[in-house]
Amino acid sequence: MKKLILLVNLVITIVLSGCSVIPMKNSISFQINDHLKGQDVVYKNNWPECGNLSGTPDAIKKQKYITTYSRCKVSPEGYVPEQIIIEYAPWLTMEQVQKTLGEYPQKALSDIVLGFATEKEKNELEMWNRKQQELIEKIPATAWKRIILTPLQEVEKYKYQVPEGKGNRSRGKEIHYLISLNPDGSYDIKTKLYWVSKYQKFWN
Repeated sequence: MKKLILLVNLVITIVLSGCSVIPMKNSISFQINDHLKGQDVVYKNNWPECGNLSGTPDAIKKQKYITTYSRCKVSPEGYVPEQIIIEYAPWLTMEQVQKTLGEYPQKALSDIVLGFATEKEKNELEMWNRKQQELIEKIPATAWKRIILTPLQEVEKYKYQVPEGKGNRSRGKEIHYLISLNPDGSYDIKTKLYWVSKYQKFWN
């Protein structure tokens, strides 16, 4: 009788554990929040491809330095890079940059996004961005700092964890890095686990 009970318990354990360890796809995203007083931050454009930037003009997305965004959903969905290197330095605020380079051509950018910019507007935006990139080149090498993320370690950490709530298991889970840059030059990193897509009663 005892052997039968043990056998039943073993079967139940295997079934339950089997349900919980079915591997799901992992997606990676990160967000950087800076708390530098009176300064902005510039990043070297060595990030992986970011799916959330699909609608961003190449005039911004393909620059050597990043000044207009600090969030990335690594693309394609389900791809986990071995490491992500984030290199950053304190930078001028937009107001300070405009004092040197003149007003930012916001209308030109809007027209490019909407698809009806003139060649003059495209050239205007390209020229302004080029001047800013040249200005960034003057940042001393010693001012740049580096953060290295290791997503494969996080995948292992969350291997047996499931995000809260209901989600679409076929799309898997998202490991999200929250990075905070502090005024003293230090930084903090937290990770959170989400569903790539939350549960809906009817899927399209």
